[in-house]
Amino acid sequence: MARENNAVKLRRELLFRIARLMLENRLEADIDSIPFETTRDGWEIIRCCIHHDRALIRLRLLGMLGFSAEKMSDVERPLREYAAEAMKAGRQDTFPLTMISEACNSCAKTRYLVTDACQGCFARPCKTGCPRNAVSIKDDRSHIDPERCINCGLCEKACPFHAIVKVPVPCEETCPVGAIRKGDDGTAAIDEEKCILCGRCVNACPFGAPVEKSELVRVMATIRAKKRVTAIVAPAAMAQFPFSAGQFAASLLRLGFTEVMEAAEAADLVAVEEAKELAERFSKGDGFLATSCCPSWTRAARSIPSMARHVSDTPSPMIVAGMLAKKRKPESFTVFIGPCIAKKWEARKSAAGSGAAGAGSIDAVLTSEEVGTMLIAASIQVNEEKEIVLSGASPMGRGFGASGGVAAAVTRELAKLAEEGSFVPDVEAVVVSGLTKENLASIKTMKPRPEGKAALLEVMACDGGCVNGPCSIANAKSAKVFLEKYKFGGAGQAG
Repeated sequence: MARENNAVKLRRELLFRIARLMLENRLEADIDSIPFETTRDGWEIIRCCIHHDRALIRLRLLGMLGFSAEKMSDVERPLREYAAEAMKAGRQDTFPLTMISEACNSCAKTRYLVTDACQGCFARPCKTGCPRNAVSIKDDRSHIDPERCINCGLCEKACPFHAIVKVPVPCEETCPVGAIRKGDDGTAAIDEEKCILCGRCVNACPFGAPVEKSELVRVMATIRAKKRVTAIVAPAAMAQFPFSAGQFAASLLRLGFTEVMEAAEAADLVAVEEAKELAERFSKGDGFLATSCCPSWTRAARSIPSMARHVSDTPSPMIVAGMLAKKRKPESFTVFIGPCIAKKWEARKSAAGSGAAGAGSIDAVLTSEEVGTMLIAASIQVNEEKEIVLSGASPMGRGFGASGGVAAAVTRELAKLAEEGSFVPDVEAVVVSGLTKENLASIKTMKPRPEGKAALLEVMACDGGCVNGPCSIANAKSAKVFLEKYKFGGAGQAG
């Protein structure tokens, strides 16, 4: 996953500019100047002219203020009006992704092309292997008839010179559930019912058309209002920064958060509850439990009839942590911090469902990327902060940030139940790392285990787990190292 391409750099620069204006109490006064300041000296024109680029930046800012940017006129209202609304309004219960229609390149559908590397060879495996006779030889080169081609890719695989290449539509190619559709004008749109909010399209689109809606302004406005604001930090968020958790927590306090809580504290409780739930389900004849910590997975499971009923009823660590924070201090404005877009949906879903467990427990969600820009905008040197001591969640709870961590923690709690004399079935843990089309197909074919046995299915939408979330700052390998240190002490662990 690209971390530092031009689209990512621009996203982070715009977030930084918003955060800095908020800190200086100048957002309403100066936000309309951001498109002009961003495209000054050294700007490389992307579209037809600099004015078009500025219009697209304006739409990106609109999304970063929490508003939808689909089919929006770039002159409808000045940004300062949207900024004022973002600071004063409560949560906007809207889908957390928006597609900037004007930024979409209207890419042609996925197809296969013959390049100049074609040698017009005698064997011609591309032609002989095509099931639809779509390949012909003209002027000693292969040609593909787009009317006959079914994009099976057999010609690409057969060519010994790799002369045939696949030209994909990046957003469609990366979406595991087919949630990207094209309108009559060729621009992409997100099917909100199908979308699982894995965030792959956000990083895959070379034109930066999909944009996440941010609650950055709303959170910073709440902090500025001197309200009690609790930061609930996911293990995967701790692992995005090469500092001790104690230093990172101290930096959040310097930003204005009232207190910092480890989501891992709640993860320990979730592991206990899911172990009990599996044992109880087994006693009732259902020996199959799928974990519920990943909201992208729970959204995906809705479309798998054979799997939906097996998803755990236990709330995720984020929701449980919010419940704990509200119980301790009911007036707390709770902000979950993690590298995930889907958590924004989960928080809004819990707020909308008044009868659900943990309803209203999370007031806002910030990504690691957003918090990183806040720290830079505030000129906070995290490595110079004096460590504070956090709650001391267990290494198993902190391990929820990586693939396999949830299954390991639940399995350990099942062993504890057995030691206490409770009947616990023989459990097979199945870990799915990354919700790809192939992995989804495998999940659909999973069946209950033989009599006397049970299955625990852990699914993480991101390859490697939450440490490789769509809004990560560190690369996956570094984040995994930081997570291990956070679990057992050292960098990424409270002092």
